[in-house]
Amino acid sequence: ATGHRGVGGALVLDGRLHTGSSGLALEVGHLTVNPEGRPCHCGSRGCLDVEADPLALLTTAGREPGPEGSLLQQANELIRDEYADPVVRTAAEALIDRLGLGLAGLVNILNPDRIILGGLHRTLLDTDPERLRAVVTDRSLWGRSGGVPILACSLDHNSLVGAAELAWQPVLDDPLAALSGG
Repeated sequence: ATGHRGVGGALVLDGRLHTGSSGLALEVGHLTVNPEGRPCHCGSRGCLDVEADPLALLTTAGREPGPEGSLLQQANELIRDEYADPVVRTAAEALIDRLGLGLAGLVNILNPDRIILGGLHRTLLDTDPERLRAVVTDRSLWGRSGGVPILACSLDHNSLVGAAELAWQPVLDDPLAALSGG
């Protein structure tokens, strides 16, 4: 619904969305997870944005995107309906490994108390949670010292919820000032 087709992220610190100096904090889609990978629209190669999104899954599985449904819907259906196919399973495992590599980098830098995944990444987590957690544990300092919980987002349309929270943040910060127009 939003038209966004990449990998996004958000960092919540003490209950508040951290936006960074220019409002673009945690642009995780541009972590390099495959140095020899696909060209990214940002000018780099092998970014999480193009290595672990729905189009990457369809392409890696040798499937052409169809006209029906969003790329996310098509990727989720491919995993749900055809995961027993070795080609689909191998494609999903490749995406899980790339996602895990990106998450491990974030864990090393941020030492978060949890990671919450939505969209295709939630589907990949649900499909093979042991594999994703093993990659993050193996590649991250904090993962090896006790683990960081990796959880599925329970909300649908999570990008829209995040946008709504950002719009409402001033009201949450100071309700009286917001009500008085100040």
